Amino acid sequence: MNLPALLNESAYRLLFRHLSAAHPPQPAPIQLAPQSRVLLFSCAGIGDTLTDSVVCKALAETWPGIHLAMVAHRRRRLLADHNPHVRQVFTIEKGPWAFYQLHRTLQQAGPWHAILHLRGNDPEPRCQSFLLNPDITLSIPQMTRYGWLCGHTVPQPDWEENHGVVQTLRLAEHLGARTATPHLVYQVQPSERDILESKMKTFGLSEAKPRVVLQIGGGRRASWRDWPLPRFRELIHLLAAQYDADLILLGGTDQMPKAATLQQSLNLPCLHNLTGRINLAESAALLQSARCLVSTDTGIMHLGFAVGTRVVALIHCNNPAHRVGPYGYGDRHRVLQLPRPEGYRTPADASMNEITAEQVLRKVAEVWS
Repeated sequence: MNLPALLNESAYRLLFRHLSAAHPPQPAPIQLAPQSRVLLFSCAGIGDTLTDSVVCKALAETWPGIHLAMVAHRRRRLLADHNPHVRQVFTIEKGPWAFYQLHRTLQQAGPWHAILHLRGNDPEPRCQSFLLNPDITLSIPQMTRYGWLCGHTVPQPDWEENHGVVQTLRLAEHLGARTATPHLVYQVQPSERDILESKMKTFGLSEAKPRVVLQIGGGRRASWRDWPLPRFRELIHLLAAQYDADLILLGGTDQMPKAATLQQSLNLPCLHNLTGRINLAESAALLQSARCLVSTDTGIMHLGFAVGTRVVALIHCNNPAHRVGPYGYGDRHRVLQLPRPEGYRTPADASMNEITAEQVLRKVAEVWS
């Protein structure tokens, strides 16, 4: 955590320690109905925000007509906007003025019958809910350092053994909500598919050929999850030899140098570099049109699950597939899990290079048809 963020968190912690000591949260009974209004804070990355979407699904299926509102980071608002169960979306930003404005907005949008904290560990969401009504606020201890601001907590002693979907769903189940088909939710709009295909033509791609999307990395913060560039090069050669398909490189702007190196070294007509050239909504439409996605543990992997494309997931042993891999999709996806070596302590003790291109090709073949 950098110094400004540390000072920011320290200020919130100090102020709200005093406020909560003066007015400690007292858990109030929560009884939801189709007429209820529920506020959900989902303030994390792409994958975690999509994992939270299953809670919206469970609430909406249990109480049809329920009003679900979500607070999300500005850069993740798109995910909430594409969740058909969410009726209202608010964005959260840093700074005292932004905090005050959001508080006024949430107050006016109420009253709320329940407030749920899903993924995210910034202080602002927890402090917002405390000011709104801590007595009807639910949280999971492992998801926050601010559990003392919430009236209801849902302990999970088996946290490490469970998938993220199970972890988050327990908040909904605590309120009596269930879903028979627990999976991530993201709804691509028809207009977005049209925009995507128009853009694809400018990149020299048509709808005639099947598409294989290769997500070539995630963010810098956890680069140990990335598959090495030489392995991608080997896989692309194998895919090009076996399938008459368009191979599409995908990634954020921080992956552009890596993608440019791949494209220049291979010089294959079937290889197209869209890294940093399409936005998240267009990426979702692209994934939905693809025959297959190959990805490490990234937000795009989870987006692939949510939109229904078949995914070959390459997972590091530090955050194993039973926690972050596909959940609730039957036999639709495939996982290659990096084995955890004896004496493992940190991610540096295991290399994603041990997953070979031939192994990935076999998994692509399994999902191809």
